[in-house]
Amino acid sequence: MKHYDEFDKVQAATGERETLEPGGYICKIIGVTVEDAKPGKQYDQLMKILFDIAEGEHAGYYKRQLERKKRFDANAKWPGVYNQTIRKDKMQYFKGMITAIEESNPGYKWAWDEYSLQAKRFGGLFGEEEYKGTDGTLRVNTKLAWIRSVASINDGNYKIPPIKRLQQSPLQSVYGSSSATPGLPPVDAYAADMKAMEQQGDTVPF
Repeated sequence: MKHYDEFDKVQAATGERETLEPGGYICKIIGVTVEDAKPGKQYDQLMKILFDIAEGEHAGYYKRQLERKKRFDANAKWPGVYNQTIRKDKMQYFKGMITAIEESNPGYKWAWDEYSLQAKRFGGLFGEEEYKGTDGTLRVNTKLAWIRSVASINDGNYKIPPIKRLQQSPLQSVYGSSSATPGLPPVDAYAADMKAMEQQGDTVPF
């Protein structure tokens, strides 16, 4: 048969796929954008945090995902994105995230400069969520649910959130466990804001 030079240049596709189990991981921020809310949204600003796993056997997980996607789509976007809504009357949620990042990076102090978050580490609490595949079947993916301190993850001081069902409110299913973020108020009233945030989209260009 014909000899293909490309055979020696590409990685073998074996059908195996790296999977990320729910739990706690140490992560690193690789990019941040902040945008004003579009008309009709129930928040003031939206912060998009691009991140990757920084330690352990899954270090570089999202980078490998992007490389795999680019084999089929040159315009593939960075898959590790965490959306944080910002509202004057719900500032405790944003402050909780910033506090976790400050605690995870000794000497770092938030000064309202989103670019200062570049390369900062944090503890990521990941949970499962359902989604509908392109073929219409119900599938499950593992996504970042909360940004916590590195110490809380290393100490095992966390509880994996219950699976986020398609038919449930985003916050009631993913963030419904009060132990996920001690000290924060009940999150049911914030479900509408999270729904609006998710409609904004959860991927941005790398």
